[in-house]
Amino acid sequence: MRLYQSKFSRFDKWFSTLSPSMISVYVIVLVAMIGFLDFLTGNELSFSIFYLLPAALAGWYVGKKFGYLISVLSAATWLAVDYASGHQYSNIVIPYWNALVRLGLFIIVISLISWLKSALEYQAILAELDGLTGLLNARAFRQKSEIPFGLSARNHRALSLAYIDLDGFKGINDSLGHSTGDQVLLAVADTIKHRLRASDICGRLGGDEFAILLPETDFSGAQTFFNSLHENLNELAERQNWPVGFSIGVAVFQSPACSLDQAIHLADELMYDIKYSGKNKVRYKLMD
Repeated sequence: MRLYQSKFSRFDKWFSTLSPSMISVYVIVLVAMIGFLDFLTGNELSFSIFYLLPAALAGWYVGKKFGYLISVLSAATWLAVDYASGHQYSNIVIPYWNALVRLGLFIIVISLISWLKSALEYQAILAELDGLTGLLNARAFRQKSEIPFGLSARNHRALSLAYIDLDGFKGINDSLGHSTGDQVLLAVADTIKHRLRASDICGRLGGDEFAILLPETDFSGAQTFFNSLHENLNELAERQNWPVGFSIGVAVFQSPACSLDQAIHLADELMYDIKYSGKNKVRYKLMD
């Protein structure tokens, strides 16, 4: 079973790298090959089920509409081969009826495949998100940060990584209730989201802790971003009368020489230094 899964995974990865136009060519050629083999085998061997393969590939990798189009092409090819083979029917309507039945089956299968793909994609998105804030969860944050972190190391480009912890958050849960605590986390997440660029990555690592990765951001850029963010967060807390602060540790790398986990740990240590020395501040450190 694992061998088959591995082979399918390799096939899926290879097919997914192809452009839609290239996949379209492969699918149409596959229909032609199946039709040719169907013609060679004559009436004794049925190839009708194999016409479903190119339609399914088209529906999965290109889209539902193209899958329907290939379904029509597959049914028409089967009908043409059936006529070319000289198969005789008691009524001229029968082959057309058979072709329509096959087309109906193909369309049903393509519809189910498209629904399944959409459901899987939706579940994959949900699996990456924190259920409360809509930010990336800890696992997804690390996965999505690996690529820009690695590029920064290879290309010797600056990168900044911040670890944020809410000061006094436990007191809000204890005195105002967990529903208010959730409101605080949601508001903090929304404030952060509105400050991010398309290339920036943010995640909730758990509880009241967040992490932000800023690619292509040097020490000066990190100061500009996080000083402003810290001010925005404090304004939010004051406006809502929430007794919380925000300790932010920012590790700035000219060119990362450590792993992502080590970088997160360094930013976390900076954040805890703030916790032990007054809280509600931003501390920066330029890493070697």
